[in-house]
Amino acid sequence: MVTKLFDLIFFGRPMLLIPVWTVFLHFHAVILQTDNTLPFAVYPQGPGNEVLIILIGLSLLASGTYTFNQIFDIETDRFNDKLFFLPREIISIRTAWTYSIIMTLAGLGIIAFVSYATFFPALMMVGLGILYSLPRVKLKDRTIEGLLANAVAYGFLVPRLAMAGEGLTPGIFVSTLPYFLAIAVGYIMTTIPDAEGDALSGKKTVAVVLGPQSALWLAFLTTLATAAASLWTRNYEILLVAMVTLIMVVSLLFSLRPRALMAACKLPILMLTILAGIHYPFYLLLLLLTIIITRIYYKRRFGIIYPKLG
Repeated sequence: MVTKLFDLIFFGRPMLLIPVWTVFLHFHAVILQTDNTLPFAVYPQGPGNEVLIILIGLSLLASGTYTFNQIFDIETDRFNDKLFFLPREIISIRTAWTYSIIMTLAGLGIIAFVSYATFFPALMMVGLGILYSLPRVKLKDRTIEGLLANAVAYGFLVPRLAMAGEGLTPGIFVSTLPYFLAIAVGYIMTTIPDAEGDALSGKKTVAVVLGPQSALWLAFLTTLATAAASLWTRNYEILLVAMVTLIMVVSLLFSLRPRALMAACKLPILMLTILAGIHYPFYLLLLLLTIIITRIYYKRRFGIIYPKLG
């Protein structure tokens, strides 16, 4: 019984919630700042109960979406021997559908209860999540659509939810722009190491269509745009992440080394996560617990080390 409970918990892929938590909390910290010229200041105020409840609802939504994705990727995951729950029939398809629907509806219900203003962006996230994996649509396998789906979901809708009951104003589009562009950079970068396998499976991601070198140039230009947007909005923490990313991308343009490429894919979100943790130290504790418990579970259940930190 306990094992089945943990199977369901990790079926929702809690490690993939980290980027959601990071963007949400970092943006919330930034909009609370009275002086954006102090990027490393630790601000005493933390998320109110309303915002934390929305974050819980958002986490449930994301888990429901990740489950939906797994349902339609069973054969691919079986071929790659990954995400073992459905390919090895640890969790049945029927249970997966039930889990996905319950998590999604629960997330929507929680968010709607807290604030009607955040219900529509939450509903948009659900819609994008469905279209991202739905057969015949599969935004994740398309070039522009896949890029925009990630940038809109993580770079606009997640920060929008962090503003809780605030209405949709022009200021929201301006303040979220650095996150939208930063997520776009991250997405472009992650398509490069997977380009060969994606091409063989018929996917038309950015790196497949443009080629790794041209994809790097696109990442370079988008990173410059991220830096400019960060300066414009006085979001100096995102500016710092953008400048580090820019250095790494430029080095890859001269020499596309696999290990350096993987570092360029992981380091920006790691930096942003640390910055979010500087604002809200409880988040660092949550991350530590999530990583430790996940590693223990995967080691005992499947005999593998996940997540790998190196």
